[in-house]
Amino acid sequence: MIKSNYLLFDCETGGLDWEKNPITEFAAIILEPYKLTEIARWSTFVKPYNNLVIDQESLKRTMVSMTDVKRGMDIKDFQKGLKGFLKENQVKTRFKDAGRLVPVGHNVKFDIGFCTYALALANISWNEFVYENHIDTETLSKMTWGLTGEEKLKLGFCCERAGIDLTDAHGAMNDTEATADLFRFFTKRLRSKKVVADAQTEKKERPKGQEFFEFKCGK
Repeated sequence: MIKSNYLLFDCETGGLDWEKNPITEFAAIILEPYKLTEIARWSTFVKPYNNLVIDQESLKRTMVSMTDVKRGMDIKDFQKGLKGFLKENQVKTRFKDAGRLVPVGHNVKFDIGFCTYALALANISWNEFVYENHIDTETLSKMTWGLTGEEKLKLGFCCERAGIDLTDAHGAMNDTEATADLFRFFTKRLRSKKVVADAQTEKKERPKGQEFFEFKCGK
């Protein structure tokens, strides 16, 4: 997995249920795994499909209008386009599965559900191109700032805490760009020399084997 690129993505949708409501807008950015530099991006509006319903309340919460939706891709073109984008940005490895993309998003299981359903309508497997495991910046935010359980952890609030500008929230590409910056923020902290040094110190000081057993019993 270390050779895999990261797939940062976001869906605007016509509701909260992927079996009842369609994707209305999709955006994705591909980051290479070392410096997290952007190497590709793709976005599109999507026309309604499979008789799924767009709730008016959902439109009010997003930056997507029915005019946008009507000029979007039809489902067959979207499926073909998404498959091609994912396949093109996989890393070429000896083992096909090892080059799959690592999905990253804010509350990313929500977006994965919508993408999986949309592709499955054309008998395309999301996990042929994307790992089952994912990285959720909402979870990382909760681990970092969710000390009382009452903190607001929506993307805008998390970006504000990290010093990241997010303009026009609930536009798919705007949210994807912000999520990419938030992901870089957490990755930089995890990769910092201080964190590595602390981990190495802890490793050296941790009792092992019989020493660990005696330490625990002594306590």
